[in-house]
This record gives sequence, structure tokens and C-alpha cells, in this order.
Amino acid sequence: MSPSKRAQLAVFLTVFVDLLGFGILIPILPLYAKAVTEHPSHWMTWVNHSLSLETPGAFWAGIAFVSFSLMQFIASPLLGRLSDLVGRRPVLWVSLMGSAVGYLILATTGRFEWVLAARILDGITGGNISVAQAAMADTSRPEERSKALGMIGAAFGLGFVLGPFLGGVLSHSELGQQLLASRGLHLPFLVAAGLSFLASVLVITWLPETLNPQAKQHAKLEERRGHALVRALRRKGMPQVLGISLFTMTGFAMMEGTYSLMAAQRFALSDGQVGYLFGFIGILIVIYQGGLVRLVARRIPERLALSAGLLLMTVSLPILAHAPWMWPFVLLMVPLAWGSGMSNTATSALASQLTPADEQGGLFGVINAIQGVGRILGPAVGTFVFARGGYATSYWVAGGTVAVGLALAVALPVSEPKDA
Repeated sequence: MSPSKRAQLAVFLTVFVDLLGFGILIPILPLYAKAVTEHPSHWMTWVNHSLSLETPGAFWAGIAFVSFSLMQFIASPLLGRLSDLVGRRPVLWVSLMGSAVGYLILATTGRFEWVLAARILDGITGGNISVAQAAMADTSRPEERSKALGMIGAAFGLGFVLGPFLGGVLSHSELGQQLLASRGLHLPFLVAAGLSFLASVLVITWLPETLNPQAKQHAKLEERRGHALVRALRRKGMPQVLGISLFTMTGFAMMEGTYSLMAAQRFALSDGQVGYLFGFIGILIVIYQGGLVRLVARRIPERLALSAGLLLMTVSLPILAHAPWMWPFVLLMVPLAWGSGMSNTATSALASQLTPADEQGGLFGVINAIQGVGRILGPAVGTFVFARGGYATSYWVAGGTVAVGLALAVALPVSEPKDA
């Protein structure tokens, strides 16, 4: 196996193991955070009364999620830029160890303050995806970026499918129940901590440094002022690319935040049935990112793939709200998920081609931070519109949001690749 292929495989396995641990948290954390706030501290009681909260547990569970997203938004560009200066390998290792410590705190605490501390720590160190994407870009030629970055998407999809399932199995297992009753330990979080630690071991033992010494030295010697976001915005074409990322993720997150509500209202689906649908979406992501992206990357230029993916999303979202019966409703997830895959990989590949090698880490940190804003805005706007105007209105708004990204993609200027 060539060194570049070995590095790509190591990055894939690292991201998959780490995302598997993150996926374990998805179905468990809201209920866990809500449970630990049933015996609030004095300051939490004051907040509950001051805000007249009827269901404070849901509020504090939301705080646990928002704190993670906010810290990730702040830290992702910084971690990415740090990896440009000292290398991908050490930053990736430190970030994975931070996630392991965060999960370990969750597994052993019964107080919300420590839950919040764990989520903040994991948010700060959880920007490692930008470092992994930069490592993939390091080991691939510009024309192969979509294919290489698709491996990151495939790892995401696998973690999205297997993680929640594993979390449910562990929490309801005999060992999980016994550890919780006798020692107050949460087995799913312990396993998540172990998986992040395992990923850190993979980084140390198998992942070579992918950033070449010349790029690292150039990043250290050249004085750069300002945040990575500021530098990205100064580069020709990058404001449009970042705008595409923001509007696309916001529209897609509107769907994610309201999908369960719409499925239950339209077809009376249970939580378990909606979980199967999300698993189906994860499988679609794996199919595209793990295989179809290679065919698309070989046959379709990134700019065309970007516009085609956004068009599929723009059309699929409003139609989804009007699907007359169950099977069209399910099958519409195919163009929606694959359109999202096409747009995401093409956006990352185009951005990478517009950015010098010694700024790749900072670039992917910025993209992940911008997408983090979309993950916050999407559910907030989607659920508000859903409550005021119904599910159909929220999906028309989601489609219109993605359409803004499509307009930016069509108007994207042609720039020369900057790979040095």
C-alpha cells in the first residue's frame, strides 16, 4: 500500500472510530442531561424560576447541545490553523484525547455542571474533523479531492448509522443497567471514551504526518494576521464558497430538526420508526460517499457537481412535505441525501483547490465552523416556522434557503487552483 493510501485509510478509520463514539451520544444525551437536572443546584433553580420554565429539563438539555456547538464553532478554525503550523498528527491526537476525557466525565458524573464542562471540553477539542479533512487534502491531488474527502463523509455516515444503535444496545444491556445501579457509571459513555482513546492510538501508531515540511515551514515563517476566517474571506471565490456552505447546511439542518415531527404528524410514525428512517439516511450517505462519489468525481467537474447536488436538494425538500403516501416520502430521501453528498464534497474540494497547502487546516476549520452555525440556525428557524406555519411551510423555507446557495454556486467565479 502506498504511503498516501495508507494515510487516507488511517484517517478514515480514525474518523469512523471517533464518530462511532459521538453517535452513541445522539439518542442518549438529551434524556441523560434532563435526568441530572431533576435535582438542580441553587443557581439552576434560580434560572428555572426567572425564566418560568415549565419543562426545565428540556431547556438544560438544549444548553448541553448548544454549548458543544458554540465551542466547536470557536475552536474549529483555531485547531485547523494550529495543524498548519505544527502538523496534523499531534493536533488530531490531542483533540481525540480531549474527547475521550469529556466522555469519561459524562460517564462518571451526576451533576449538570460537570455535564456542561464535559460538553465544553468536547466542543473545544471536537473540531478534529477539520484536521482530518486537511490530512485527506494533503495526501491527494487537486483533481482527486472530492474522492478523498468522500471517505470522510463515508465515515460520518457509518458512525451515524452504527453509533445510535450501539448506544441503545449498551444502555439497555444487563451490564449497562448493573453498572448504573451499583456504581453510577454510564456504560455508553465509557465505551465512547474508549473509542476516542482507540482512535488516538490509531493516530500515534499508524498515521504518518501528512503535512509536508515545506508547507509547515512556510506557515511558520510567513507572518499572518487575523483569524483564519478573515484570511479565507480575502481569497477570491471563498466568500461565495463559505456562503454556499452556510445556506446549504442551514437548509439541510431545517429538515433534520423537523423531520421527526413531520413524519409523526403525517404518517403517525413512532420514535423507533423515525430512527429507522434516520438509519436509512445514514446508509444512503455511506453509499454515496463510499462509492458513488468516485464515479461523480471522475466524470463531473466539481462546479457542475456542486450545482447539480444543490438543485436536487432545492427540489426534493418542498416535494418531501407533499409526498402523498409513505413510499414516495421515503424514496425522496435518495435525491436529498445524495444531493447533499454531492454538494458537500464538491464544496470542500473547490475550497481546497482555492487554498495554499499551508492553509488547508485553517480552511477546513473555517468551513466546519460555518457549517456549525448552520446546524444551530437550521433547527431553530425550522422548528419556529413549523410551529407558526405548519410542516409544509418549513420545508418550502428550507428549499428556498438551499436555493440561495445554488444561486451562489452558479455565480461562483472561476479561479486558478492554489496548491502551493
